[in-house]
Amino acid sequence: MAEHILETDGFTLSFGLSVFETDLQYAVNTILSVLVKSGGFSASAKLDIDIRQVIAFIKDLQSIYDTLEGSAKLEEPYGFQQYISFAPDKTGHITVKGYLCDGRKEHELYFHNVFDQTCLKDFAEELSFCCSTYNM
Repeated sequence: MAEHILETDGFTLSFGLSVFETDLQYAVNTILSVLVKSGGFSASAKLDIDIRQVIAFIKDLQSIYDTLEGSAKLEEPYGFQQYISFAPDKTGHITVKGYLCDGRKEHELYFHNVFDQTCLKDFAEELSFCCSTYNM
């Protein structure tokens, strides 16, 4: 599983995808492993999602980078509704927010960070390349 990392000053977001190809017809067919380091806090979690949702998310990230408009969000359809969202502003900054928890919801992390638009390009391109097999 390849890691896709977005790293800025004091903030790291890492994605790893495990797609279960025999389950593509189901609403949950992918495990997204997420690692977040934000300031002095960190969390790792696994989100149960659909690869089609990941593909739409990637397209939204690329659009944010290109136009500084719209938003991009990955959210579990079931379970704990863990999520990660990106939104731009007109000055070239991207806000990332999210909620992660462990499998029993004993530990939770809500995070928020702002970074420059240029940090998004490589992250979105890496994810796009990784998922190009699944463009449905």
